[in-house]
Amino acid sequence: MAPLHSLRRTPQVGSRAAGTPSIGARRTGTHPGLSRRALLSLGALAPLAAASCSGPLGSAASEVSVWDLFSGADGENMRGMIAEVQESIDGLTVRPTTLSWGNPYYTKLAMASSSQAPPDTAIMHVSRMPGYAPGGLLTPYNPALLAEVGIRQEDFTPALWESCTYDGELFALPLDTHPFIAFFDQAIAEEAGVLASDGTVEIGSPEQMQEVGAKLAEVTGAQGIAFGYLLDTAQAWRLFWGLFHQTGGEAQIEVGKKAALDIDAAASVISAVNSWMDGTVMPDNLDYGGALASFGSGRTGMILSGEWELGGFREAVENLDAMPMPTMFGTPANYADAHTYVLPAQRGTSPEHTRYVYEFLAAMLQQGGQWGTAGHIPAYLPAQDTAEYRDLLPQNHYAAAAETVVFDPPVWFTGAGTDFQNRMSQQLIEGFRGTIEPARCAEALVDVLDGFLSSPDPTA
Repeated sequence: MAPLHSLRRTPQVGSRAAGTPSIGARRTGTHPGLSRRALLSLGALAPLAAASCSGPLGSAASEVSVWDLFSGADGENMRGMIAEVQESIDGLTVRPTTLSWGNPYYTKLAMASSSQAPPDTAIMHVSRMPGYAPGGLLTPYNPALLAEVGIRQEDFTPALWESCTYDGELFALPLDTHPFIAFFDQAIAEEAGVLASDGTVEIGSPEQMQEVGAKLAEVTGAQGIAFGYLLDTAQAWRLFWGLFHQTGGEAQIEVGKKAALDIDAAASVISAVNSWMDGTVMPDNLDYGGALASFGSGRTGMILSGEWELGGFREAVENLDAMPMPTMFGTPANYADAHTYVLPAQRGTSPEHTRYVYEFLAAMLQQGGQWGTAGHIPAYLPAQDTAEYRDLLPQNHYAAAAETVVFDPPVWFTGAGTDFQNRMSQQLIEGFRGTIEPARCAEALVDVLDGFLSSPDPTA
């Protein structure tokens, strides 16, 4: 091995033995990025938080408050789903609040939890859960109560379910998987002679990626494949981490230990991406918006990006199709994150209120087919088997990506919108551009990892 540097109300459950979580129990701890003193001082914000959202102590048992970070088409879709669920559950009233995506959202969520006046439930990227669960900002789900409302472990892929657990308990309930995939223009691919009989573009190695890109460029008259990564805080990391796992290379990223990464495997990925950036196969100067514009206008025939861009591409590209990230290094794998529902720690709640929260969440997951219209892959597997979802194209052409997902390392400093993704991306950008040697770039990634791992763990 290379060096390792539709639901109806059901009878109320009124006892813990019947599956209701302990009321008022709360773990203690802190949140990454906020000191213990800062969190304690946030207690003064409790009246403000209580006024801004409907907490369990000051609202009817059937009123459920929920925070999310969905805007645009996702936001409209989510509000529509909530309205349908509210109609389906007798007596339920849902109070949704949408906040800005990224660190501001997660900081506000931590502040609300620490002041003990959070929403009943909130959307959280699964990649951020390891930074919240250890510090007592989240309450684990009760498996028995989940089963009573129709949610079982076997209704989710093993990798996704495992990513939602911490210390043997379920802290996140997955709504979707959103992987990093390949979109392509069928018309351009067909003219270039790279469209296979099954409608996909066959790419089985870095060299074949190069060949396909060159042929696409002959048709577009510009470049073949778009990838927007310059000045971006996540794209380079997303591409690298998925491809690295295709190599079978090993990595050790654990708090309390030195970082270890298969340098040869990492360098092979960095070198391959750099080889594509020859100005024909792939331009080396695209930022995120530039890549979207390049593919949307037909200047490139393929783009490596997140499935969350489906809505925009569907409007711009007449012959749009998509597929999971091509397997170029031996083992199918692709980077992904997931939107999940978490239960921020509460000062107290009644068994009846808890039941309403669980029924609301179960109904939302069971509406996965509707959520999938925006591009996300429903996490609840029965939702993928509905006619509503099976008829969605190109969603069904990349749905298999949910079986080979790779998430961020489960440590406190990783996840969507973090400085970790940004700093890893900045190193990778230099490697992708060829300004530093691939092996040196891989070693620099280890240095960044060690810097994070040696920092005080605020969840300890």
